[in-house]
Amino acid sequence: MRCKKILLRFDDICPTMNWEQWQKAMECIGGAKCLFGVIPDCQDPDLMIDSPREDFWDYIKKLQEQGHTIAMHGLHHVFDSSVRGLVNNSAKSEFAGLPYEIQYEKIRKGKEIFLTKGIETDVFFAPAHSYDENTLKALAVNGFKYMSDGKSCKPYIWHGIKCIPARSGGIPRLTPFETFYTVILHTHEWAWMGKKMNYERLKKLLANRDVLIITFDDLLKQWKLGNTALQRINETIFVLWERIIRPYAYKCYRTIIQSDRRKRI
Repeated sequence: MRCKKILLRFDDICPTMNWEQWQKAMECIGGAKCLFGVIPDCQDPDLMIDSPREDFWDYIKKLQEQGHTIAMHGLHHVFDSSVRGLVNNSAKSEFAGLPYEIQYEKIRKGKEIFLTKGIETDVFFAPAHSYDENTLKALAVNGFKYMSDGKSCKPYIWHGIKCIPARSGGIPRLTPFETFYTVILHTHEWAWMGKKMNYERLKKLLANRDVLIITFDDLLKQWKLGNTALQRINETIFVLWERIIRPYAYKCYRTIIQSDRRKRI
């Protein structure tokens, strides 16, 4: 298997996140440089876990100075739209389906908060991986250049934003056909009974000799840009597979297995 080049992306970073699990992650990655998604003004009750870290923004600025890439991860991380976005599977969003003016204002406010805290960035990814064309347009007007959430097989530029594939939604299975991957991590979930294994999976991935952890900047330089029209078609097919074909195939498979068990009884 040829060397797999992997970007580590951490989501849901905010002052009240689970800092114990975060510390485990930082010890695990060692000196690797990652993409960190910071929520400008978190109002998500599910992320109100620990007492607010008083030096939070100084800490984020220090991470950026150390070579990590800081991305803006929404504004409040609150899902006030039930419209499914372009590439996500669930019908919840902070952006998709909302008018352009509202999306523009959310992005503007988020960037303003970042700037007042001394953080500059041109990278964005939406809560629940949910965005639409208006999100991309509003990002471009607000000076953003990159979206880490696409489902194509190569990066492509649309509405002035370079969409970087993040197909796995978590820790991916490595295949002979792909070289670049984005590993998406939510450290607070490691405290959940059904998600504890993701920490062990991360450690196993980092120990894999066929894996090279790269920075966001290296990913941009090394992953060749694809044709926008072709990548949009590829992305549409992949989303169709995830939303409809795979769930239906799994349902059929479960029905066959259950039927076979009944015959054996």
